[in-house]
Amino acid sequence: MRHQDFWGRMASLAIAVIAVCVYQANALQWQQETEANQQAVAEANAQNSGAVSYQDGVYIGEGEGFGGTITAQVTVTDGEIAYIEITDASNEDAAYLDQAMQIVDNIIAAQTPEVDTISGATFSSTGIKTAVQQALEGAAET
Repeated sequence: MRHQDFWGRMASLAIAVIAVCVYQANALQWQQETEANQQAVAEANAQNSGAVSYQDGVYIGEGEGFGGTITAQVTVTDGEIAYIEITDASNEDAAYLDQAMQIVDNIIAAQTPEVDTISGATFSSTGIKTAVQQALEGAAET
């Protein structure tokens, strides 16, 4: 009887270890894809000469956070990012989202979504950055 309990627990442990490994592999792949996308955007921005000027208006974009899609509404006034509102992040963990919201002030201060992500809320803040980047694609003047 003791051997059956032992092997049952070992099987449960093995399943748990495999599940964690699969989760980590998926998270790593997602992070690498996100970093590659961010690098491509940064390179595209670097190729543009001078500061980016935005058309006044309200623009909406989406990005993938830790819990799913994050939707941001970006208001541009006098050619500058004036206000960013997260209109939907219903699947995000509240604690991570609250921490990630610091990135909104950073983006407005820098007048670009090319700011550092928030440590401890990397996926959520990356989702916000991506949503703002997508929204500003519609606002960029050429």
